Amino acid sequence: MPSKTALDPFAIVIDAANQASLAAISAQTTISVSDLRVLNPGLDSYTHLELLPLGTVVHLPPRLEQRGKPYGNYFTIGPMEEALRSLEARLDELVAKEQTQLPALPSRKILSKTERIIGMVRKEGERQLARIKEEYAECGERSTVFQFLVDVEPVKQLQRDVEDEFDGGKLHLKALESANHATFNKAWQHQENALTEASRWSVRDASEDFCLEEHSHRWEFTFLSPDATLEAHDTWAVLSCQTLGSLIDAFECRNCLPVNMSKNAFIFIGGTFYIDNRHAGIEGENYDDLTAPIRHFQPIGDGDSGNMNAVAFGRCPVKYMSETTFADLDLRLGEFGVIRHIGWCNHYFYLSSVASLRGPERYDRERGAYPQRVMRAPRRAVRCRMCRHFPATIVCYKDELSPSSPCPYCVPCFELLHATDEGVVEEDKCIVIKHHDGKYFSS
Repeated sequence: MPSKTALDPFAIVIDAANQASLAAISAQTTISVSDLRVLNPGLDSYTHLELLPLGTVVHLPPRLEQRGKPYGNYFTIGPMEEALRSLEARLDELVAKEQTQLPALPSRKILSKTERIIGMVRKEGERQLARIKEEYAECGERSTVFQFLVDVEPVKQLQRDVEDEFDGGKLHLKALESANHATFNKAWQHQENALTEASRWSVRDASEDFCLEEHSHRWEFTFLSPDATLEAHDTWAVLSCQTLGSLIDAFECRNCLPVNMSKNAFIFIGGTFYIDNRHAGIEGENYDDLTAPIRHFQPIGDGDSGNMNAVAFGRCPVKYMSETTFADLDLRLGEFGVIRHIGWCNHYFYLSSVASLRGPERYDRERGAYPQRVMRAPRRAVRCRMCRHFPATIVCYKDELSPSSPCPYCVPCFELLHATDEGVVEEDKCIVIKHHDGKYFSS
């Protein structure tokens, strides 16, 4: 009878059919060799190219099925910000030192293509100037004939010579070959930003700022649309001294409507669960740990439940948002985490960039200006779930007749589904949210 020991989905077992080195595992899992060694200290005696012996178990960090495009090593935001601050200070010292030692730059000897053409045209104009003056006087200095006195053929020939001299095809570069023109001249696709000044903030952080040092960097997290889609929804910038709860309060999506929504939420990133327990003491009857079913899930169903806390997501640490700042987060650039807010709405998100507050963009430095939305994807109309044609102006929650909750409807479909034989719409059997006249829901 096979063993019923729990299987760890975040581990690789080296067998005869699956022999690999640390470098191969790193390439397969996009986890750096240094991070693999931290998780598996017993493998320090093996080089990154040496095949691991049969039966070796290589542990991986807990991760999501959708991982995004992670790169680099895991790092903690707080120490990383200190390192960035020290690096900027060192660069300032080097720049100040170099500025006092830089000699005067000599005049340039190599001119650009445009400068060459302008210089040649000027010389040719000076050469023709005496003749033009003489012929202009013979014509009675009539301005209408002035343009016909200029000999443009030498100028055109000079331009052709310069064009031939700067012909990139003679440099034998692949990027400049005509056959590769379409490949190397694709337009860079930028994320379309529909951000307005009115949508930059939703809820500002009103807590006291006890930071002794001036804020130096802001950390930008990009959120994807709900329902496990991979489309960018918006990007929020935060300071490392702020708590995770401040971002939960500011973040909003199409499912955030003015009804009594659940305050239960959690964030999973970097192999750690962060639970929002701020309302547990006030509304204890409505508080629920949404991570419990995930952490106590048994991969094989009937294994030894006593060991389940060390398997799969059960071995992930659990912390509270109210006690955790962004400086405490351990993560990687580009690697997906997941945020569940209002009790059931899920979004993938990831750390997309870090920006210095010292740059010419003159970013806000005050804590009260964050969390701040820095990118917002263009909104699209949400279509009716029944007809799939008209924009939705009504959303139903906890409706037994709807295929999902929430479920968007247009007015005709809503009345068709919920009206009685007498034509009366029974709205007391579910939570119904109606948009203003002429408005429709967007995502």
